[in-house]
Amino acid sequence: MVIKLLNTSEYLEMCEAIGDEILLLPICQTYKKLQQEIKTNSEIIDLINKFEIAKEAYADVERYGGKYHPDYKMVSQQLIEAKSNLFQNPYIKEFKKCEREIQLILDDIAKNFSRAVEFKMNKNKSCGCGSGNCSK
Repeated sequence: MVIKLLNTSEYLEMCEAIGDEILLLPICQTYKKLQQEIKTNSEIIDLINKFEIAKEAYADVERYGGKYHPDYKMVSQQLIEAKSNLFQNPYIKEFKKCEREIQLILDDIAKNFSRAVEFKMNKNKSCGCGSGNCSK
């Protein structure tokens, strides 16, 4: 069996080809459309800004007293409400669903690559150090 080693640019070309194929998947097309909608929809932008402001306020409260800060309860509630409002938006919900599906696809591809490139070491050889854990 002859194994051909590829140079770095050949590996990069193969990776780019796989990336291009992934981007052509319907789920990725949907993701891109939703991403554009999120960037341009003023209602969603407002929800994102409110969430970011609430996160900042919560971080400040955490930094200066945590649950003993006088505004802790109010700021925590505002953060919960802002997060809930943002993540209940239908576009955001669908966007997050697409994100999870794409991540599963990428994880599956990574698993398949790792199975395809399995390096087996001969466990009978030892370096003589006594531990038997060396890769000599």
